[in-house]
Amino acid sequence: MTSTSAPAVPFPALTPAQRLYLEVHGYVLIEAVLSTDEVAQLLATTYGIEKRYRDTGELPGPSCHLSATREDFFRVDNLPHLAPCYFDYLSKPRLLGMVQEIVGGTVRLEQSDAHIRRPVGGEEQRYGFHRGINPGYPHTSHGLYHFSFVKTLTNLTDLGPDDGGTTVIAGTHKISEEVEREALIEAAMADPRLIHTVEAPAGSTLLFYESLMHSSGIIRSDRDRVLIIGGYTPTMFQTWNGYEPDAAFAAGLNDEHRALITGDAKYGWQRQTRRLGDAPTP
Repeated sequence: MTSTSAPAVPFPALTPAQRLYLEVHGYVLIEAVLSTDEVAQLLATTYGIEKRYRDTGELPGPSCHLSATREDFFRVDNLPHLAPCYFDYLSKPRLLGMVQEIVGGTVRLEQSDAHIRRPVGGEEQRYGFHRGINPGYPHTSHGLYHFSFVKTLTNLTDLGPDDGGTTVIAGTHKISEEVEREALIEAAMADPRLIHTVEAPAGSTLLFYESLMHSSGIIRSDRDRVLIIGGYTPTMFQTWNGYEPDAAFAAGLNDEHRALITGDAKYGWQRQTRRLGDAPTP
């Protein structure tokens, strides 16, 4: 890995319309984040990891784990050191710029995983709405909402209405955990306007607050759904259990990339703020 500086992270990275959509709904969909070649590399790598595991039972490398190995759901976790295309995605300046804008300052990688989901036959499928952190850790700047855990979820396959795109309960990123989870879900399910499902071409990124109630979509087609996720927090946060950085890999990175992976900056967190009308950096 080169020791030269990492490419500059754009700020702000979202248009005013994208930032407002996120503010209201808790997510925003950004198309064409990845090129066709980038998508193809990520797809080939993820399918290759699954095939090797099916053939040999081997993990793709050190410091990683498999959260699921079912035929209908395969998931590999802790990605940066497993393949260059994974690291390139997780450190992509455009995505980091979006994330830092929403967190409100510099970030570290908290979590990363790649999923292959397939249709489930012969049984009724249900949404599994959840959120990884409650809405109790926000702050505002210039009237805009910032949150301590943000994810980038990029679909590596095209998503039509039957392809099981990520499904969210819009606007729930700001609803207190004092509201009973089941009551919230039941109320939302009673009004389809509150349930939003991603439909987008491959290479599109769903950017969302981890406090937003979200679920894997229901696959009604016969096509695989493949995706990659990066989760980011302020630099002083620790990694999620099982996502600790691979020490040998981190040692070979430049200073900026090493800080992204390890959180070395810790309480040297640098705030970043924008006003809604600010134009994005090209």
